[in-house]
Amino acid sequence: MAAALRHPHDLAGVPDRVAGPARRVAGLLAVAATAIESGGNAEDVLWAIWDASGLAPQWQQVSAAGGPAGAAADRDLDAVLALFDQAAHFTDTMPPGMPGLFADSLTGQEIAGDTLAERAVREDCVRILTAHRSKGLEWEVVVVAGVQEETWPDLRLRGSLLGAGELAEAAHAGLSQAWPGHGPWPGSGPGPDVDAAMLAAKLLAEERRLFYVAATRARRLLVVTAAGGEDTDQRPSRFLTELASDDVPIERVAEAQGGHRWLSMPALVADLRRAAADTDADLAVRQAAAAQLARLAAEGVRAAHPREWYALTELSEAGPIVAGDQTVRLSPSQVESFTKCGLRWLLDAAVGAGSSDVLRHLGTVIHAAAVLAADGASEQAVSDRIDEIWHHLDFGSAWYAAKQRALAELMVRKFLAWHADNPRELVAVEQSLKVRIGAVEITGRVDRLEADDQGRAVVVDLKTGGSAPREDELGRHPQLGVYQLAVLLGAFERFGLAEPGGAELVQVGKAAGVTARAKVQRQGALAEDAEPSWAKDLVDTVAAGMAGPVFEARVNPGCRTCPVASCCPVSPEGEQVGE
Repeated sequence: MAAALRHPHDLAGVPDRVAGPARRVAGLLAVAATAIESGGNAEDVLWAIWDASGLAPQWQQVSAAGGPAGAAADRDLDAVLALFDQAAHFTDTMPPGMPGLFADSLTGQEIAGDTLAERAVREDCVRILTAHRSKGLEWEVVVVAGVQEETWPDLRLRGSLLGAGELAEAAHAGLSQAWPGHGPWPGSGPGPDVDAAMLAAKLLAEERRLFYVAATRARRLLVVTAAGGEDTDQRPSRFLTELASDDVPIERVAEAQGGHRWLSMPALVADLRRAAADTDADLAVRQAAAAQLARLAAEGVRAAHPREWYALTELSEAGPIVAGDQTVRLSPSQVESFTKCGLRWLLDAAVGAGSSDVLRHLGTVIHAAAVLAADGASEQAVSDRIDEIWHHLDFGSAWYAAKQRALAELMVRKFLAWHADNPRELVAVEQSLKVRIGAVEITGRVDRLEADDQGRAVVVDLKTGGSAPREDELGRHPQLGVYQLAVLLGAFERFGLAEPGGAELVQVGKAAGVTARAKVQRQGALAEDAEPSWAKDLVDTVAAGMAGPVFEARVNPGCRTCPVASCCPVSPEGEQVGE
């Protein structure tokens, strides 16, 4: 195929029935290569291939015709749509959606296909089957697992979809009444309680016979397992006691193994790795664990070889993510996020594993209300507008939506009270900014741009969630400092504002406390700071850190609500990442 793509003339001597498909696929590969070279993401490349294949109208025509061929075409179209949906999701969650990485993610998925067809039995394998399927078969060693009460025996009344069993019993009862020689039958006896007891006894006898079948399949060794204890609702089946009686001791293994472990290959590999790395364990145990890991690695078991262990693997690329001559783009909020924790910034802002949509919905509504208030809208007009758009937002449940609506109402009142008492001149709302300093480009959007009585710019950032910084941290608050630096670099010269006069956080969410007023946290003007260059130095440091390749995880107050804690080595939820 690759030869056909590079040298089409190599297929000159090949019959058309063989060369034709190869040329078509080679042409599609060429289309894909062109799309990749032009910077297309995974979704763009797929669309280019699909458009060039010309299969869409052909499959649609076959699908409309119906019949077996139409059903096959329907399945093919569904598969294509599923592939495009996967590509769109990958591009959204892993920007910029590199085609090669998307292909690797698909080929790395291990989803075993199921089938109802009978398969030939292999002699060198473990057979897993139900007790019903084991009738008439024997093995040297048999394990009957999960012999739990309420599972074995299962005394729940069962019936067929069409009630064939009940119909047969009713018919038999009718015959018993018409011809007494047939004998008594449940339903013609003393009452429903006796009938239920007889049916339960019948089910118990059937379950006991089925357990007998399972337990007699072993020629040499029978192992029966059950789980249960004083601190759980599970208990071993009564059949286990009947089987063992007083002659066979029941071995309790939970205490010896230090707790329950899933019987799976990843759990086994994890236990072996833990034993091999435990310096306090006996040397013979560590050597035995290492030997078993080597045997599993030779068979290709995932994560058994040390080259796949996180702490021992080398960086896939040791160089910086952004080359020295490339532009590093950052926003004031990203500077704050990166300063708190580089790893959270990478997973949150750069990869897209951020906060929930509920939090973003609420913040968007409050910011929109602030814009209406800036235009002179009354509190009632703002409330009415929120009601108009509220039903378009998804908060997961009606009760939670009502709770968030009340919270939004409180936030709006806090903002309107602050807005009425604010003495500064409002210049612009939701104003974008873009300035450059060396190889760094600062972009973003300010909630409110105001001018103080000295004609200096004051940037106001409206906060609807999270915790408020401490008062002693405001002088070096990263986001406010970068806002002031952007003013100094001329981001708002078109408004006649070139000198920063400070910046403020207006807390209207939980950080404002239980009071009915907003909490205002102010940062002084850069020119009045003892080190006025601190904001520029911070931007340079953060830009170098964002270029990579190492992103450090730091413990900070935001760890409590971090959305990516399961991937963080300093968090209890994700500490296995650092092992």
